[in-house]
Amino acid sequence: MNPVAGVLFGFLVCSGLYINKYVLSVLGFKYPTIFQGWQTLAGLIIYAILTKASKSNFKLVGIDRPAFISLLPGFLFYTTSLVAASKALAGISIPVFVSVYNTLPASIYVIDRIFPGGRPPVGVLQLGAASVTLITATVLVLTHVGLNFSETAFFWIVVGVICSVAYTLHTRIADARYGSWDRLYYNSLFSVIFLTPASLYLEEAFEALNFHHDRQGLFLAGCFVSAVLAAATNLHTLRLKQDEYFGALHHLSLEFVLLCRRSCSALTCPRSSGPWS
Repeated sequence: MNPVAGVLFGFLVCSGLYINKYVLSVLGFKYPTIFQGWQTLAGLIIYAILTKASKSNFKLVGIDRPAFISLLPGFLFYTTSLVAASKALAGISIPVFVSVYNTLPASIYVIDRIFPGGRPPVGVLQLGAASVTLITATVLVLTHVGLNFSETAFFWIVVGVICSVAYTLHTRIADARYGSWDRLYYNSLFSVIFLTPASLYLEEAFEALNFHHDRQGLFLAGCFVSAVLAAATNLHTLRLKQDEYFGALHHLSLEFVLLCRRSCSALTCPRSSGPWS
């Protein structure tokens, strides 16, 4: 893997997560259908431009009715995971968010061990590490909220992880004509179509219109940058995910997020009570 590409990926993951946290927690914009609707709309515009500008590199497979039916569960899992992640990130600290979301690859490891399905067997060391990760995340959640955590940020982070796992597994059985680029484009398109009426039904669209912050310029800049970073991260992930070292790179990027947390907390808010801690 190109070291420059790896460093760029780590920067995109870290900066995107912190800017999202800044908008959702520090500025208090807690309207996930609007926030994710904006991000997916901006991403969709960028993807559409790339499709038109470079058809050879970003060729899009047309979608028909059987394909739509096959991909629909994935669309729902993807959109739900986005909204759940936003609601979770708005209410919990970055270290807890990263730690719990790190159970996604661990869950896939365990499922592959239980249901091999013709895939290569998972090593004992990897299985042990996955089990420790799942147990640690479970204990982390339960020690914060106990068994009754409905409608809390911890409830939403569990929903987000479950939907992300379900989406990953669904991509294995969905229509094989559609690759990662096709799924990214159509996932974004479905999210925009789905979240627009959802924001009206939940009245978040009307509440967002009345949202005004003292640092309105920073809020608008944060929303713009977060959307661009989300699209850039998705595109860069498509480029790197086939590399054998991508999994290690992803984990290193999350470790870098945690290392940056202490510095960011010291610069922005009190250590004991700020949203970064």
